[in-house]
Amino acid sequence: MSFAKTLAAFRARHPDIAVAEVYLADLNGLARGKLVPIEALDKLASGGMKMPVSTVGLDIFGVDVAESGIAMEIGDPDGVLVPIAGTLAPMRWAGRPTAQVQCTMTGTDGVMTCTFDPRHVLAGVVDRARAAGLTPVVALELEFYLIDPDRPSPPLSPSAGGRLNRAQLYDMEVMRAFEPVMADITAAAQALGAPAETAICEFGAGQFEMNLTHVADALAAADHMVALKRAIRGVARAHGMDASFMPKPFGEMTGSGQHIHVSLLDEAGRNIFDAGEGSEPNPALRHAVSGLLGTMAYAMLIFAPHQNSYRRFMPGSFAPVVAAWGLDNRGTALRLPECRGKGARVEHRVAGADANPYLLSAAVLAGILKGLADRAEPPEPVAREASGGDGAPLPLAWAMAGQAFAGSGFIADWLGPEFRHVFGCIKRQERATLQARVSDVEYDTYLRVV
Repeated sequence: MSFAKTLAAFRARHPDIAVAEVYLADLNGLARGKLVPIEALDKLASGGMKMPVSTVGLDIFGVDVAESGIAMEIGDPDGVLVPIAGTLAPMRWAGRPTAQVQCTMTGTDGVMTCTFDPRHVLAGVVDRARAAGLTPVVALELEFYLIDPDRPSPPLSPSAGGRLNRAQLYDMEVMRAFEPVMADITAAAQALGAPAETAICEFGAGQFEMNLTHVADALAAADHMVALKRAIRGVARAHGMDASFMPKPFGEMTGSGQHIHVSLLDEAGRNIFDAGEGSEPNPALRHAVSGLLGTMAYAMLIFAPHQNSYRRFMPGSFAPVVAAWGLDNRGTALRLPECRGKGARVEHRVAGADANPYLLSAAVLAGILKGLADRAEPPEPVAREASGGDGAPLPLAWAMAGQAFAGSGFIADWLGPEFRHVFGCIKRQERATLQARVSDVEYDTYLRVV
């Protein structure tokens, strides 16, 4: 169905909605767009709604990146916003009836692709999978903190009144106390088309995890994560809280990850990772693991895109420090929860909650496809928490990850040279900006040192 027909049906179902948020996800995964009257969506349907192409490549501070050469260096040209099917939906948490629609960016002729738009980056990898007769099946999981809206700390318990201050893994009392906000998040996400299902309490005080169901459409799976994040933050604020996707918001508590589960279907709809009657990973799954291990360091800047991302990686934290794999082992970067049946898959556990879901999915799928093409064998699986000698060390510093990314032929080949250039420039500018800022901890420690 065309967007024009979708829009007409939507307005008939929701005559009270007068405004809409039209946005795209930039390379940091941030929503950037416009608040428009609902009538303006007719312009979106006809290809007449535009924004500067450089919007996709702003840094985390919302500043153009001159080194990337995509803004005023070429006149800061417009691109055309193209609505993504299935994303026109009501925002249930909004103070007044409001719709949203997510878009991608094309050139002004409506045909030329913006090659560094994160959704287009993922689409390119999916196209290569399809050319090989394979369909990715993807599910994403997200950990996040609900926090006090006025200070960086866990929120007050809605039932007990006191501030959360202890570990709460699978704690049903905490889950019950936060059930109203979690139920509203689930309903809001589902209204946006995101198949949110299981919610659990995680280790940290005020930390939760929400899972999305597996879908045989990698692009839709990433769309769903964008919608889930918007629902979490919007609903949390409506309940007098806030939500943080910061990978390590509290030094003494566990970090927040974004795990991705992937399997591949052949043209007959069979899971190529299914070992049948065997109990060990089949050749296809072993090759996929080998490809992911071999490309992990190059994609670390995607999995851990910000300065705070690297605080999450430390021994004993369930965040990997080496490229290792294991069978149903949460202490490794790659976990194989199942090797038989429809559920045979690989779980990639490196990325933080701050990772762009399109880029995360693209890097993981590309690693799997490269592994299948190379047909290499992985090392032996690890049965404990992986450490030093269990695999190649990951670049656990922002600058190191940036260097590995910038020099990677894998990234250029699979995700595109223009994407590699633009994303690398963004991260260098962000790093330089933060390096120029002196923290209060440094003042407290060093200002009056003799």
